Amino acid sequence: MQPHEKLLYDLCEYYGVSMQEAFQLGTRSSGRKPSLPGSTTCEPVSDMTLEDIWALSPRDDQESIFKFYKDQGAWSSFRQVVRHMDLLEFHSGILNTLQLRPGMHICEYGCGVAPFMRTLVQYMPQVSETLNISLSDVDSEHFSFGIWRIKKAVDDRELNVNVVPVEISPNELPTYDKPLDVVLIFEVLEHVPSPLKCVENLTNQMSPNALLVENFIKHDDDDADDGPDLDSAKNEREEFYSFLETNFHLVGGNNWTEDSDVTRIWRKRTIKT
Repeated sequence: MQPHEKLLYDLCEYYGVSMQEAFQLGTRSSGRKPSLPGSTTCEPVSDMTLEDIWALSPRDDQESIFKFYKDQGAWSSFRQVVRHMDLLEFHSGILNTLQLRPGMHICEYGCGVAPFMRTLVQYMPQVSETLNISLSDVDSEHFSFGIWRIKKAVDDRELNVNVVPVEISPNELPTYDKPLDVVLIFEVLEHVPSPLKCVENLTNQMSPNALLVENFIKHDDDDADDGPDLDSAKNEREEFYSFLETNFHLVGGNNWTEDSDVTRIWRKRTIKT
């Protein structure tokens, strides 16, 4: 079985669909209304676009915005897996750059189906010292599926990896049980109500010289609040990067003013006393 097929097989096992169905349900196209299966953790959803799901209720506070990710059922489970099938080399390149070591604490924030950690646990060697992984996202089906697939891959390979889900609640920033050595935030910040508060909270919990991997997709649409790309996030973009430039060194990727969508790697500055 090819690496990308293993990713689809996660969907097949969890949702009881064929490989062809998994690929079709996760393939993007304008205006599509897929019949998404239910699971042990969600009900089926059908005959709605993502825009229809967003419009089910007013999305005017954090509780209602977060509920959007619950309302969509398995939509993002399929969509994210298929989206990341073509990014396995990219995932591996980023992970190799980070030079991960046993004993480290890695957080995939806004993880969804946890594509980076799925690649990591598929290819990492057996190690004697425990690698710690925290998975963080809002209460949603894709988060439940992401936790399941990472834990299953760890168990199947009998890896010395500790996987801890840390849910992000409305109006409450998450707390981790040990300092973070690596944080990955990929295609997430444009959906976060306050990217600045998010990164401040993470920075305060990062170890000295910790690494932050981020991209912050720039959307110029004036109607961002008609969907999950939030105006509040767009409006904090400059403050967000000003904070990073003050507290981190850029060690990979272009300057944020030169390339809006590139993935960057930052190293936390060590404050001398």
